[in-house]
Amino acid sequence: MPAQFIRVVLLFATLGLLGLDKAQAANGPSCDGRAEIIIHNAYPDATKRDDETFQFGGSTISIKEGETVSDTPHMIKCRVWPANPHLTLVAVPLIKSSNDDGTMGDLELLVIDTATDAVKHRLLLDNRMTDDAVSISAIEFDTAPYRLAKDQIAFGLRISTANSSRPNPYDNVSLWLYVIDKGSLRPVLDGMIVSERTGEWDTNCAGEFQSKQTTLSMAANKTREFAEIMTVETKSTKTSFVEKDQSCKDTTVTSKPQILRLIYDGEHYPIPDDRRAMTE
Repeated sequence: MPAQFIRVVLLFATLGLLGLDKAQAANGPSCDGRAEIIIHNAYPDATKRDDETFQFGGSTISIKEGETVSDTPHMIKCRVWPANPHLTLVAVPLIKSSNDDGTMGDLELLVIDTATDAVKHRLLLDNRMTDDAVSISAIEFDTAPYRLAKDQIAFGLRISTANSSRPNPYDNVSLWLYVIDKGSLRPVLDGMIVSERTGEWDTNCAGEFQSKQTTLSMAANKTREFAEIMTVETKSTKTSFVEKDQSCKDTTVTSKPQILRLIYDGEHYPIPDDRRAMTE
C-alpha cells in the first residue's frame, strides 16, 4: 500500500474524532439558562426589550434559552470548552438590521468563566454577521483538540452560508481558529473553506454538482513552535442525466485527495486565496 495513501487514511481517522466533537457542539443547548446573565456581564448598558431580545446601542442581541439553536445564526451561542472546562465560549451576534435583502451586523466572541460567567477575554469581529444573497445559515463552535503547541490549544468557529437558488445551489462552511495568547484572544486561522457545494441543473434531473470537503489534523513538524496543520481536500463531481427511457441516472467521479500543509508564520497560518472564506 503506498505510503501517501496510508498517511491520508490516518489523517481521516484522526479527523473522525474532530468531526464527532463538532457534531456534539452543534447539538447542545443555547446557554443553559445563563444567556441573560452573560449579556448583563458583557454588556452592562444593554436594555432588555422582551424575553428574547436586548438592545445594545444600535444592535439587537437575541437569546433563546434552553433550546437547540444551531439553525438560528442570529442567536447567542455558548459552549463549555472541553480542553479548558473552567472556560465557556460564547458567540454574540450584534445585529444592526435584517430584512429580505440581507443582514448587517458584527459578531463578538467571549471567553467567560464557567463558574461565575465573568468575561475573561473578548474579540469583536466587524461585519462578520453581514450577508446578502448568500446568507449565513449557522454558527457553531468547533472544540476538537486543535493542539498547536504543548501548552496551546485552539478552538474553532464554523460559519455556514448558503443561497436560496434551486437551479444554482451553493453552500459552504468556513473555519476560523482562535487562541488565548498573552492575555488576548486572537485568530491564528482566519477563515478557511472546509466544505463547499455548487451546482447547476434543470431542477428536474439533468445537471452537474461539485463537492469539496477538507479535513485538518496537527502534524508532528513544528514551525516557530507551532504545529504545522495538514489538510486533506477531496473533490467529487456528480453528473445527472435523462436516459432514453426518461429515467434519471447519475454518475459520480471522485478525485485523488489533495494534501496541503499550513505553516505558522509567527502570527497565523496563511491560507491560499482559493480556499479563503469570502467576508464582508
